[in-house]
Order: sequence, then structure tokens, then C-alpha cells
Amino acid sequence: MIFFFSASALFFWPAMIMVTLALSLAIWFKCWKPLCNDTRYLHVFAFAVLALGLMWLLRVEVRGIFALHPLFMMAMTMVFGVGMALWGGTLALLFGAFLLPQSWSQLPVQCLLNVLVPVLTARGVLLFIESLPQRNLFVYMLGGGFCGAMITMQAMAISSWLYVWLFGPEPLLISVEEYYYLSLLLMFPEGFINGALVTVLTVFRPDLVRTYNDQRYLGDR
Repeated sequence: MIFFFSASALFFWPAMIMVTLALSLAIWFKCWKPLCNDTRYLHVFAFAVLALGLMWLLRVEVRGIFALHPLFMMAMTMVFGVGMALWGGTLALLFGAFLLPQSWSQLPVQCLLNVLVPVLTARGVLLFIESLPQRNLFVYMLGGGFCGAMITMQAMAISSWLYVWLFGPEPLLISVEEYYYLSLLLMFPEGFINGALVTVLTVFRPDLVRTYNDQRYLGDR
């Protein structure tokens, strides 16, 4: 969700600190190593960032106050892992900001709501799937790609509502509450597209999906 009002000074620096800390931790844990080890993987990541930045420009504006757009962060997390998904989403956000000029003061908050929250939610979904006693390919593809994507959409919507409730102007809060149902309508297409992407990659190119493991989900022990 993208808001068309200046970020609150009370929240700008906390958002900047949280995003910077998350990106720094991703580098600290060497999330970039697969890109250095495989040039092909680097090309896939670059293409994903460009595609994500362009897709985020396909957004639905509501009263010129805020806009909704697809996330695709569940698929990014499942394919590239948490660290690279954080960096991929951040780079896509910066790429979109250059193509469609906007206030740079909004970027930390947008990155927090549209990248950090969905990626951490996606990680939680994957941890839950891994903890299940019965593991199979369909649980990974449908439980993660489809249901997980819908959950990340709602995590973004709820965190955006909380942000507006705490720091936004009253008219914006009324509009967000009035049009909250739009996030519910976006859940199914979000889940379908993410699920389809993850399914295709897992079946035909499992070597590109970092969170997938044959032994865990196919039982090849």
C-alpha cells in the first residue's frame, strides 16, 4: 500500500532504522553468496527486481490518497530467501521511485510496509510449514505459495492500517477503513499468481528455489 501523504516525522526515523537494520543483517549473514557463486542466479535475481519494480507501478489509486498494488513478496522469499527478498524488494521500490517520481521521504515507510513486513510474514509461514509433521510438495506449493501470499497481503494491509491509525490524518484513516475490503479482494489474485510462480519454478527449476528441498518435501531420504 502506497500513501500519498508525507510520512510522519515521528515514524520516519524508526522506519529508516528498522529497514536499515534488516538490510544490514541480510548482508551480515551473507545473503549475497549465491549470487556470487552462480552468474545465472544473479541474472534471475536482476530480472526479478526489474519485473517487481514494474509490477508495483500497476496500482489502483483510491481518491488520490493511497494506492494498492500486488506484492509478490511471498514468491520472492521462497525463491531467493529472506535476505535477498529484502534487498530485492528494496531495489524494486527504488527502481519504481525513479520511474514514477514521488516523495523520497515516504520510501522508508513504504519499504517497511511493503517489503519488510511481508517478507517477515512469509518467513513465518515457511517456518510453520517446516514444523508440520507431514511434509509434502503440495503443502509447500499451496500452503506457502498460495495461502502464504494471501497472508502476506493481509499482514501488509493490517500494518498499513495501524500506521495510519497511529500517525495518519483523520480523513485518511476514514478512507482506509472504508476501502479496507479492497485488500480482501486482492488476496485471491495475490495467492493465485504467487502460487503459480512458485509451482512452475519448483516443478521445472527447483535448483532456483532456495527454500525448497527434495528430501524435506518429497521424502527422498
